[in-house]
Amino acid sequence: MKRLFPFTFIVLCASAASFAADSAAISGRVLDPSGNAVARAEVHLDQSTGAAFLSADTASDGAYSFSDVAPGNYLLEASAPGLSLKRPVTVRLGGGETKQLDLDLVLSAQRSQVTVTSAATPQSVDQTSKALYVVNTAEAERRGLFTVSDSLRLVPGLRVTTRGGPGGFTTIQTRGLRATDTAILVDGFRLRDATAVQGDASSFISDLLLVDSSRIEVLEGSGSSLYGTNSIGGTVNIITGQGGGPLHGDIDLQGGGLGLFRGLARVAGGALHNRLTYSGGLAHLNETQGVEGGTPARNWSGQGSVNYALTSAIRIRARLMADTDYLQYQTIPYPVNSPASTFIQAVPLSSAQLQLANRGLPFNTTGATFVPALNDSDARRNGHFITALFHLDDQVTTRLSWRLYYQSAGTHRDNLDGPLGPVGAYEPSFHTSDLYDGHVDTVQARADYIAAPWQVITAGYEFEREHYENFSTDANPDPTARVYSLINIVQRSNAAFAQDQMQLFSGRLLVLLSGRFQNFQLNTPLFLGGISPYSGIPLPSPPDSYTGDASVAYFIRHTSTKLRSHVGNGYRVPSVYERFGTYFFGGAFTAYGDPRLSPERAISADAGLDQYLWGQRLRLSGSFFYTRLQQVIGFDTLGLITPATDSYGRYGGYFNTGGGIAHGVEVSGEFRPSRNTAIDASYTYTNALDRMSQFTTETGANPIQTPRIIPHTVTLRATQQFGKRVEAAMDFVGGSDFLYPLYGLAYRFDGPRQLGLSASYTVPLTDRSSMRFYARVSNTLNQQYYDDGFLTPRRWAVGGVRFSF
Repeated sequence: MKRLFPFTFIVLCASAASFAADSAAISGRVLDPSGNAVARAEVHLDQSTGAAFLSADTASDGAYSFSDVAPGNYLLEASAPGLSLKRPVTVRLGGGETKQLDLDLVLSAQRSQVTVTSAATPQSVDQTSKALYVVNTAEAERRGLFTVSDSLRLVPGLRVTTRGGPGGFTTIQTRGLRATDTAILVDGFRLRDATAVQGDASSFISDLLLVDSSRIEVLEGSGSSLYGTNSIGGTVNIITGQGGGPLHGDIDLQGGGLGLFRGLARVAGGALHNRLTYSGGLAHLNETQGVEGGTPARNWSGQGSVNYALTSAIRIRARLMADTDYLQYQTIPYPVNSPASTFIQAVPLSSAQLQLANRGLPFNTTGATFVPALNDSDARRNGHFITALFHLDDQVTTRLSWRLYYQSAGTHRDNLDGPLGPVGAYEPSFHTSDLYDGHVDTVQARADYIAAPWQVITAGYEFEREHYENFSTDANPDPTARVYSLINIVQRSNAAFAQDQMQLFSGRLLVLLSGRFQNFQLNTPLFLGGISPYSGIPLPSPPDSYTGDASVAYFIRHTSTKLRSHVGNGYRVPSVYERFGTYFFGGAFTAYGDPRLSPERAISADAGLDQYLWGQRLRLSGSFFYTRLQQVIGFDTLGLITPATDSYGRYGGYFNTGGGIAHGVEVSGEFRPSRNTAIDASYTYTNALDRMSQFTTETGANPIQTPRIIPHTVTLRATQQFGKRVEAAMDFVGGSDFLYPLYGLAYRFDGPRQLGLSASYTVPLTDRSSMRFYARVSNTLNQQYYDDGFLTPRRWAVGGVRFSF
């Protein structure tokens, strides 16, 4: 790294000196369907092969302008509430050129928007050849939502589960696959907890609040050739706001059910004629009661970015996202009175008995088949994460650009427990602490080259260093029996990737090919407190990972139809714990992990169409998808691994095995009958089957359905604007019954019937400021719904006020 920065400085100076072309400018007006000027419309100018993402708001006469723009190819987009362009405009700017271009907005079922996740470079929505969904975070906030996970619940193909209320452990699954098969990105870079069992982001998904995100893009299907590990079934990319324009922001205060209070402050703008742009926010969530009064949670989150144009061609950027949180845990649900049958209908304790159990009093299980998660007053988690991204971009010529990135992502979790707890629950004899510290450093260099007007080639290199540390102790009064163990492990990897984007037949045919190679190096792990089970055995060279991806789309313009297909293979790197995981007891480590593990591999394919009707006011989409997990990492509990056959003397543990399959259909529609009305709906059918059952039934007929997956899911969202001040919205998620294992038994839980209602009233204060009063009722139907055997909130409501300027 010390040698990298002088080299970068030299290249930077040479590039600045060689870019002699004058900067360009573009301006114009934004007009509505009647030809009238649209004030405060959002206008974005996105560089096709660079990192210039410029933003501006129109003036009262609808005028916009961008100056000091590097020559090159751009996508120009504009939107206002209920209006957007038919499609982003492709603009080529030459050196010293000043271009005038007016933008005519129309009613459109889908906002004409530039996205970056499908190809890791800017593309308009109609240019994407993959299944991509865009979540408008501003719209989600208007409905009273404040977490990333809640804003994703209406996306077709996603299954979002939360154990309890806001702040509870949350997972996101895509198209019937496991939670580990969905990668979480922030501005295109992985957010992972190096100390998690599968090395994914599940430990912190519940802590992701809507702080300063401009949108969330969801890519469904394989994405590992672009984004690496975990992008097997889907990729969720959280895009940080870019800022720019006059100073603007929000102050939001919200409170209500579950003893909840939330505060948000956000500010954005630009300086030096927008050469410097900034955007940032700070949010606080305090849930004092939670579900059944025993799951309090607290969260402080910050997110923001600063961008500076050294010249019209050279830009630097810094982005930060951070969180610190507290969550009180509950116990694990367990079976009672379970009948001897393959499937057990999940019948929880009655409300009265559940209250007794949560107070630590004896309770009656008559009529129930399981005891839900119970409050545990001294089980809790203190945690935080911070991810920082530094970015340098140089547009060397109008055809060639290069970028250099460095991301640092650190995570910290302290899981604490004690002897207190409900009747019947297992509790430690002494206070315990399991402290996990992880860090992932990523360096990436990439170049984009416009080989022809119809072709863009990308190539790059990525280095990643992953650090895992676990320190465990307890408060045993006998010092000789006290737990004191430390594990310190480092894993490194090198990756090379390439991509070829082609637009043929006047842009009607889109082809995208990509591939990635990654290899790994392991350091000798450090174990303190006992003898390492991996000592004395040379570490192997872990197997390499290869992945490829191809997608094609064809647009039939006279019918406004897009046909698309996508096939590719994805992978997941074995986590540090899966390679070196242990169990510490009695002063000794027992090995679970296997350093020889190969990456998980999967192949997936989907095909679909997007149809625009009624002047683009109606958009219908349909997709068929199929994924086969060719090789996964399982945990042996059947005695397949024994000391006689295992180099590390293990009884059970992690090993490579075959995986299952998932296939299904997604159908969705977006309808904009007027500027003030929007209706979205979807239906998803998912059939997910494991190769080996995750259930152990008393009949021996163990089902192979993948746990937690809902076979039939429907969603509906409708918003209506009444005049300029009143807005109302509803959203609904419904699903069929699903299976989930409680101590291996196959419990059938009722599917969700979750209806949310929201309304707001806006009071204009000045031309650029307003006050909005809003309220939201969640679970309006008051369903008693369980995720993973954890009771979620019954009907509850919040109200708030937002000051915007």
